[in-house]
Amino acid sequence: MSRIHPSAVIEDGAQLGEDCTIGPFCVIGPHVRLGNRCNLHSHVVIDGHTTLGDENVVYPFACLGKKTQDLKYVGGTCYAVIGDRNEFREYVTVNTATTDGGKTVIGSDCLFQSYCHIAHECILGDHIIMTSDAMLAGHIEVGDHAVIMGKSGGIPFVRIGTMGMIGGYSKLDRDLLPYCIAEGIPAEMRSVNKVKMERCGLSSETVRAVYNAFKKIIRSGLTLEKATAELEDEYPNVPEVQHMIAFARASQRGLARPKGGEE
Repeated sequence: MSRIHPSAVIEDGAQLGEDCTIGPFCVIGPHVRLGNRCNLHSHVVIDGHTTLGDENVVYPFACLGKKTQDLKYVGGTCYAVIGDRNEFREYVTVNTATTDGGKTVIGSDCLFQSYCHIAHECILGDHIIMTSDAMLAGHIEVGDHAVIMGKSGGIPFVRIGTMGMIGGYSKLDRDLLPYCIAEGIPAEMRSVNKVKMERCGLSSETVRAVYNAFKKIIRSGLTLEKATAELEDEYPNVPEVQHMIAFARASQRGLARPKGGEE
């Protein structure tokens, strides 16, 4: 049985999983679906066509699933889809998509600290950390295990690769390669995220190969085409390097390389 405070408002049509806790003054809209064992602290609002998986924890004054803030919105059914075991701290906001049938997607095991914002049509993976007051504009893609530090953000359509990290007080206006760290205004790639790679169990040989790939793409002065072609030949059996190559070649906004290709 779920535990629902008598001051909470659960609108007709909302679906709650087993053993949920809904605290004082929470409001859950008619199209919301909560998984099992979700815990909503006081004053939480979840609205729109929003789905949460199991064991999510939402802290006071967070607002999930409200209408996009994009002025291009003209109506339709838009979604927010959230996985399992995420924590949304105080005042976090997550918007639904702008286009009819579109989705804002968040994976599982993520931490969103206070005042973070995730805009329409963002696609986030698993194990992501956004520290306080980090913000994502619309259509941003974030890979697994990425970290976005406080007061930082990205402009629409940029991509943050797997295990990428953006330093605090930074503005990302181009794509951040997987396994790399960027900072500054505009943010530029500085080095590889060695600590994160080690914590995720990558071997020292893999970390070294990723660092060599970073140097080849970012610091060598080679064109992206030339650098990635050489890396394909040098590391055909290192999936992480191959992932960096594919990510770089797919970039539409360009990579967050330092001016002149060097630090």
